[in-house]
Amino acid sequence: MRRKQKQRLVGALVGCTVLLAGATAYAEEQEFSLDEYVVTANRMPVKKTETAASVTVITREDIERSGAVNVPDVLKNTTVTIQKDRTASVPTLNGDVRVLVLVDGREVNWKGGGMHMGQSGADLDYLPNVDSIERIEIVRGPASALYGSDAVGGVINIITRKSSGPSTRYTAEAGSWGLRRYKLATEDKIGDWSFRLNLERERQDDYHYHSGYSGDKDARAVNTDLNQDKLNFRLDKDFGRDRSLTLTVDHTDGRKGFNVMPDYHAFVDSGGGTNYFANIVKTYVENNVSLTYSWNQGEQANNFIRLYRNYLTYDYNNHMNMYYPDYYFNGLSYTNQADGAEWQQTWKISDRYTLLGGAAWRQVTADSLEYAIPFMGVTGYTYNDKKISNRAFFLENNWRLPKDWSLSAGTRYDDYTLFGSKVTTRVTANRKLNDSTNLYASWGQIFKTPFIADVYGGGFMVPNLNLKPETGDVITLGLNTRLAAGTELQASLFSSRLENALDYITVGTNKYQWQNVNELKRKGLDLSLKHRLSPQWQVTAGYSYTDIKEEGATRRDEFSNNEPHGYRLGLQYGQDKWNADFSLRGATGRSRQAYSASDYWVADVGVNYRPDSLTRIYVKAYNLTNEAYELHDSYGDASGFTGLYPMAGRQIVFGVEQRI
Repeated sequence: MRRKQKQRLVGALVGCTVLLAGATAYAEEQEFSLDEYVVTANRMPVKKTETAASVTVITREDIERSGAVNVPDVLKNTTVTIQKDRTASVPTLNGDVRVLVLVDGREVNWKGGGMHMGQSGADLDYLPNVDSIERIEIVRGPASALYGSDAVGGVINIITRKSSGPSTRYTAEAGSWGLRRYKLATEDKIGDWSFRLNLERERQDDYHYHSGYSGDKDARAVNTDLNQDKLNFRLDKDFGRDRSLTLTVDHTDGRKGFNVMPDYHAFVDSGGGTNYFANIVKTYVENNVSLTYSWNQGEQANNFIRLYRNYLTYDYNNHMNMYYPDYYFNGLSYTNQADGAEWQQTWKISDRYTLLGGAAWRQVTADSLEYAIPFMGVTGYTYNDKKISNRAFFLENNWRLPKDWSLSAGTRYDDYTLFGSKVTTRVTANRKLNDSTNLYASWGQIFKTPFIADVYGGGFMVPNLNLKPETGDVITLGLNTRLAAGTELQASLFSSRLENALDYITVGTNKYQWQNVNELKRKGLDLSLKHRLSPQWQVTAGYSYTDIKEEGATRRDEFSNNEPHGYRLGLQYGQDKWNADFSLRGATGRSRQAYSASDYWVADVGVNYRPDSLTRIYVKAYNLTNEAYELHDSYGDASGFTGLYPMAGRQIVFGVEQRI
């Protein structure tokens, strides 16, 4: 049965791709977005046809049509891959988890410690409610010369909505495993003031899954329940003459069962050697506040001053009731705070030359409280009020040259208290062949600083005060075009090199340490297609290839590649009161040392019905065929055992949205 399901899904992918290539175009040109402006790739508005980067834009319309409930759900139709378990959702771009995540251009990566958030410290589960999002811009490739550390694989920028008028709506959802989700969104514009308020409450019992390890088609992931609340608030004041002040407040608090490797059969067969935590409870609170003054916004202009504070704290209960504590991170309580200030200014020197510059200061403070008594012969490493500060200055030159060439060259200087100074540069060239096609090439240097927890240890991790930043460079070639019959194509090739790559190695009995031990080489390509089959139907397709070669003490990244060959297919329908969204995603070529299967294929479908202008009724089915798969690898976590991080099985969700 499993083989037949895969054959049907692969057949659907191939068939729809052929249909896409041969269909007759019905769409008008405004359906496509090559002429739209994007901000993230250059830190200022630039037309996509003049941007020397692979950029994907997800609009508000795309989000509403898909019925997505969170940011990972929004990204499923893109070639962004996500390493996901119940503890975190970590994005991957160009095969690298070192991805910078921004909210309205403000960094939200956590540099105190990863805590299952990968080597970027980014967790998409903490991001704002999707109802508050206007658009998402995804930029693949290096951006350290613009944004500093973490922007190795690329950048994901979540841009929130500004209110344009009065509106209030309420949403209620119910679904499998006791899911209850309630959302309230209200906004208004009064004179020069406008505001948006989004509230969300989510409750869910333990999820079920199809085990790739044991074959159990309805296994219960014990202790994976979720209890979470979110608040997102945005207040804007318009001063006239293209000047404004924006206050944003994002709050998340919750409680979740923290069963890291919930497959009970693997736990038993390993003799208790996997992190099976049937009682540990994680509680957490995140509060992010920013105040931004902007002026002279417009074409190739993005000027602002911003102050912000990001704060996250979490702790664990019932830890010592387990067979083993979480020996990778092992913190009983943890606090991470980032304070920052940014200034950016653009100067239009002439019609063909724009200069962008700015400065930034950021200080990260972290505390970790470990076990007060030795466990398995090891006393947990504790640190308090540890800080990493950074000051940075950057300049970016943008030239529009004859014959529709554009060129940019930029440099950034970062000075860290723990890691010294680093200068990164980048050069890009773009050629606009016509109104629908551009070619580009770029070279950029990259770097990634260690976490505070990497340096000062924690739990069974031994401190290492001699860690150095990971450094390297990336070359990218790409094409954006509108083919015959209106098909929009994006294609890019990349090759990257990363030296002094970090990984943890064994340094004694029950002792581990982060060290600069590896050299990573990545190469790959990314293809995306979008085509309007008719006024009612649209199809999207994507393919990504990533090859990772690793030299050094470990080969974790090479084995952990969760999508050596990644595939995406989306089919959207909309007419009158109905719209529907089907998505298929899959991967082949994965290591059997890290995953229970070398491939997976997962289908989701959603249907929306609007009986009137104020009401929307919808149903969504996730993992329609109840696939057994994992997006987080088991390599190095429990030797000889895979399938330790199972993704959720089939889930059905019903919802009603009502405008008041």
